[in-house]
Amino acid sequence: MRSEVIFRASEAIDNKYQLCQTVSKATRRLHIGTHSMNETINNAFLRIAADEYLPIIPEAA
Repeated sequence: MRSEVIFRASEAIDNKYQLCQTVSKATRRLHIGTHSMNETINNAFLRIAADEYLPIIPEAA
């Protein structure tokens, strides 16, 4: 469930505003048009919760 993922991500980033901004930026960079937005948001939360600050390199067209 997303609420559990949000809770785990909030342990990594305490400030709710900063968490929201981070998820928003990560979602925009991670989103691929063929996937649903919900999957992308969940992926961003999971990466934050796991402390996976991997560089995001856009795929070549």
